[in-house]
Amino acid sequence: MSTIKDFNGFKATLERAKEQLLNSPIKRVTIIHHDDADGLTSAAVLKESLERQGWITNTICLEKTYPEVLRRLHSTENENYIYADLGSAHAKLISNMNDGRNLTIILDHHDTEHVEDPKVLNVNPELYQISGEEEASGATIAFLFAKTLSPYNKDLAHLSVIGSAEIPGPLKGLNREALTDALRSGKVEVEDNKYLVSIQGVKQPWNTLSSKLTVLGAVGYYQGGPKLAIDYCLEKNVDIDNLVKELENKRRKANQLLLARIEREGLKRTGSIQWLHAGDTYAGMGVKVIGTFLSYLSFQRKLIDRSKYLVGFMNMSPEIPGLTRLNTDYVKVSARVPDALSVLIKRGVKAPLSKLFPEAAEAMGGFGDGHTMAASGIIPKGRELQFINFMERATATKQGELRTASLMRFMT
Repeated sequence: MSTIKDFNGFKATLERAKEQLLNSPIKRVTIIHHDDADGLTSAAVLKESLERQGWITNTICLEKTYPEVLRRLHSTENENYIYADLGSAHAKLISNMNDGRNLTIILDHHDTEHVEDPKVLNVNPELYQISGEEEASGATIAFLFAKTLSPYNKDLAHLSVIGSAEIPGPLKGLNREALTDALRSGKVEVEDNKYLVSIQGVKQPWNTLSSKLTVLGAVGYYQGGPKLAIDYCLEKNVDIDNLVKELENKRRKANQLLLARIEREGLKRTGSIQWLHAGDTYAGMGVKVIGTFLSYLSFQRKLIDRSKYLVGFMNMSPEIPGLTRLNTDYVKVSARVPDALSVLIKRGVKAPLSKLFPEAAEAMGGFGDGHTMAASGIIPKGRELQFINFMERATATKQGELRTASLMRFMT
């Protein structure tokens, strides 16, 4: 497989997606998006760019691509679907659920799988050797698609800059292209190595805006947060600061309770994994909060083993706001890689989460996806310990495979 970045091939796929959408006789699009800042800005870009051209849009915020939700959505006909910042890891499942009924475009940057289906276009930079973890956010992919629809949509580039705040370091690759458009629009300025983004006439650091939007979408998932976040991005007359403060306080109290418990009791540990179960600590909040907590915990050297995978579970509500209620009782599972373990993964000594999580979640009757250093999934409630045991065994197996592959490369 080539390691040369194929930017032209990726742009050609964007063009194909545009042509298929413009040729659709159905002038209605359902935008299915993630609940963090990247997914929310992606949805805002797509909603605005499509409505400018006369399309009727509807937005659905999903925390995960639940199979029963996909089945419900794709069982109908005469629809167009665009997935934003999610969906790529389950492109084949989406294709199977869709069964040739509806044009479906997936605009995502997470680890993915190739799918051969004329009705399902998986527009993902990873398929063109462009890193979705370092060079392209979901919002950037959404923006590039919007710019492909019409050059007039360049004025939405500042939203992709907010979405890219989740990627560490200076913007590069496709994210840099979007930044260039944002700087030219005057809605983004660089000051003291920070990107200042203007929304509703107020300039704020990109990471500050990213945090606010993620709080709205994730912590406020059941309180109308995602819709409010999109309206804010599109400069509607909405005030988000009071709700953001309320939600941050709610999450902070939950984090403090969980942190105190860990300081008191410690984490559960196996040979390669350290883990916790938050139970109902985050009741009423979206499931992304456990991953955010793990990200913080991964840097607390006194509380964790830096060489072990860090895994966390939380109970979750079956409600999908404005859409349906899940039939199965699930728990959310997330994982992060502490710094010492990340070095081993980069050296090829330990397996990335993107290889471990989907397999372990699927074995439990659930599903998972993610990046090399961060992943998440959904499994049926009551199978948490089985998940840990399966992942522990898989870690040993993958480690052996990596050693064998390394030896073979050395011998050849």
